[in-house]
Amino acid sequence: MKKNILTIIIMAVTLINTILLGVIVFSVVPTANKTNQLMAKVASIIDLELESPGKGAGKVEIADIVTYNIEDKLTINLKKDSDGKDHYAMMNVSLSMNSKNEDYERLSGKIAENENAIKEIISDEFGKYTKDEISLNKDAIKEQVITRIQELFQSDFVINVSFGSMVTS
Repeated sequence: MKKNILTIIIMAVTLINTILLGVIVFSVVPTANKTNQLMAKVASIIDLELESPGKGAGKVEIADIVTYNIEDKLTINLKKDSDGKDHYAMMNVSLSMNSKNEDYERLSGKIAENENAIKEIISDEFGKYTKDEISLNKDAIKEQVITRIQELFQSDFVINVSFGSMVTS
């Protein structure tokens, strides 16, 4: 009789073990696979951003870049420092355009017509920063200016903006 009870207990434990193994196989393993796939997608997205940080502009050959210089030297009011004084930035501005872009022929002539809007975009972006913050955030300012200019023209043929001879006071 004791042998039969011991055999029944062993069979019951084996059956419970088999059921738990089935639960693991059919519920935990698919979830782990989905998590692994999600992690692989995130990793691939991060790798893509590291390879091409631009907004689709990619690499443009130097021979395909056309520069438009804004003739007027811009004087921009900056955000007030903690000292409460007014500060200014003076600079020359030039836009770099991709001559191989499909919109270049159609929109390159519109740059001169919209020069005041471009100046306003630059003034707005620089006006958000104090004299001390400009040197720390120059790249962020450039990105914002380029993004807003691309939104203005609804095209990405403008690929860079350069601030030459910048002086802050």
